[in-house]
Amino acid sequence: MIHENTPAKVGLLELLLASSGVQFVIPAYQRNYTWTASREVKQLLDDIKAVLRGERNKHFIGIIIYLERSLDFSRRERSVIDGQQRLTTLFLSLYAVKELMLERGMDEEAKRLEMQYLINPFDETSKYKLKPLVSDDTVYQQIVNRDFSNIENKKSNVWLNFEYIKNEIKALTERFSLNDVLLAMNRLYLVCVPICNDDYPQKIFESINATGAKLTASDLIRNFMLMPIESAKQDEYYNKYWKELEKLISTDSKKLESYFRFFLIAKRQSTVKKSDVYRIFTEWFAATEREIGVEGVFKEVVHYARCHYAVYAQPVSELDTVLRKPVEEFRHILSDMPAPLLMEYMSLCKRTDTNGKPFIGAQQLADVITILNSYLMRRALCDLDTSSISNYFPTLLKETLADSNGDYSNLVVIFKKDLVNRNKGNAMEMPDDKKLEERILNANMYNLRTWLNIFLCKLESENNPAPVDFSKLSIEHLMPQKPTQEWYDALQTDAETYEQNLHRLGNLTLAARPDNSKMSNNVWDYKTRILSSTSHLKLNEAILQKAQWTIEDIDERTRYLISCIARLYPYYEAKGEIVTKIPVVIDCQEGYAIGTFYPDNGSIEVLESSVLNTAFSTPEKYPWVEEQRQDLLDDGVIAYNDKHQLVFMQNHTFYTQIKGSTALSSVASLILHGNRNGWEYWYTEDGKQLGQVEGLKKGKEG
Repeated sequence: MIHENTPAKVGLLELLLASSGVQFVIPAYQRNYTWTASREVKQLLDDIKAVLRGERNKHFIGIIIYLERSLDFSRRERSVIDGQQRLTTLFLSLYAVKELMLERGMDEEAKRLEMQYLINPFDETSKYKLKPLVSDDTVYQQIVNRDFSNIENKKSNVWLNFEYIKNEIKALTERFSLNDVLLAMNRLYLVCVPICNDDYPQKIFESINATGAKLTASDLIRNFMLMPIESAKQDEYYNKYWKELEKLISTDSKKLESYFRFFLIAKRQSTVKKSDVYRIFTEWFAATEREIGVEGVFKEVVHYARCHYAVYAQPVSELDTVLRKPVEEFRHILSDMPAPLLMEYMSLCKRTDTNGKPFIGAQQLADVITILNSYLMRRALCDLDTSSISNYFPTLLKETLADSNGDYSNLVVIFKKDLVNRNKGNAMEMPDDKKLEERILNANMYNLRTWLNIFLCKLESENNPAPVDFSKLSIEHLMPQKPTQEWYDALQTDAETYEQNLHRLGNLTLAARPDNSKMSNNVWDYKTRILSSTSHLKLNEAILQKAQWTIEDIDERTRYLISCIARLYPYYEAKGEIVTKIPVVIDCQEGYAIGTFYPDNGSIEVLESSVLNTAFSTPEKYPWVEEQRQDLLDDGVIAYNDKHQLVFMQNHTFYTQIKGSTALSSVASLILHGNRNGWEYWYTEDGKQLGQVEGLKKGKEG
């Protein structure tokens, strides 16, 4: 007999015999039934065979942990936290024995087996002692009902294992009886560990699964969201919300994990490390549940999944007309970095204000994505480091939302101002036309052929009514990568000059892939004949008209294509919107920091390598400073260097939450540790105290 909250060693059949009125439930948050006939199921049957042959008297096969709930005076539910695979296999084994009994005319024995071990005869609501995982339920129920002819999913592990077990037991009955097999099964024993809600089942689940196949953050989040809900609601929420989430994003737990990371970044408007996704989600859930309830949280998660789907996967034809072209172009670029920003903007486009009007119009969103596409492509074609912007988009989202202050009518101008104007001259800048030419003119563009292919395909498609199958085209050199003396003679150049011009933009074009081998090292007259097979490409028309190919032609074509990049991916800036930037510094014995102050919204960007004060004896005197420092440590914004100094590892922007105020004092207090007046501690580059600078409004500090 298993007593409440007392672990007990029990045989397989004894467990079920003592479970009158009990239904074992495999919760919706559990993983699918994954045991296979060739491995785990075979091992279980080998254990039964060893007991039958007298090689073992008893054999321990594992632990089952379940959360027990009383439904009424006669019914109990045991939600399986661990052990669902072996428990499901046990029931499949009993149904296999029952089927063999019925095939042999042992109807009475089959009835007793069913009544004692497989069902609760007086309870139609929880009739079957096992309620399997939702995804396995159909096949399992068909086995229970002996509806074998209508089983469509014959590749289901549930069905494959049932057939395997039945055949193996049938073979055993050449020497042993079915009764012997059942008695042997009862000599395989489990340790059952009942728990209650006071035992923190989610924590138990996490610790159990930490020792097995590592769960992703999305696995843990699914469990966390569904586990506290009673089983009927679990199935409802699983089917209504979680399955919808998987449909919109993926059933792949790692892709879901990435989605939840983007979701949390959009909510927090700050970076979230992969290792922190689960922890931060539980914190967000706890705070949000108090406001909108559990089902409201599920709806919110699915709402943002729809936004992600609209940006990355929804058929373009289903999108608003004005969004189709910019979204399609963004998908060619296929960058995950702006995902949280675009999810939040798409959310504002899908949600409406009290007048039923979207917070952001479709045309506004289309304009923002068009600007973003230019930003990403210009940087990519200039081969600018992506690591400098990988953590920038949460900051950009925070800046644009703060500057909008709930009124998104000027979002496009604000987006240009914060993305382009504010970043002029720093690592996140959008290269203007001059820098575009400087970076590309003599660059090795063949190394950037992913981005180059996107540009050339767009150029070819421009004003071209005839559809082009770009899947059959690739980036090809006009002068071959392995030149012959014939090429040197034709170009009248030496090897060094040849090499300097080989990978330039003007020497690269789109050509049909089957032609690549034919084009390898041939002189220009033959290369033009090969290119004539793609003469339908506007991109190659001018090349084909040339009688020869020279270094001057490469230079001319390079400049022409750079002008096309500038035209197809325009440089955007907010005209008349001058962003005031004031370089500032804290330089004292307690700490050193350099940064940029933005008076228009009161924010301050602290630059990498700034040093925080650690020489103080009473950290508890300023708990809010300690808490903020710990958050920045957790996020990797600050860290201890090899000199044991606490320094900024990356640029980080701080904002004020109070309208009309600045973040100067809160950041000075963070750096120097204590209550500090930022107007006194921050100085300009020329040594003037910031509070003494004329024209700066000294408002209430936040």
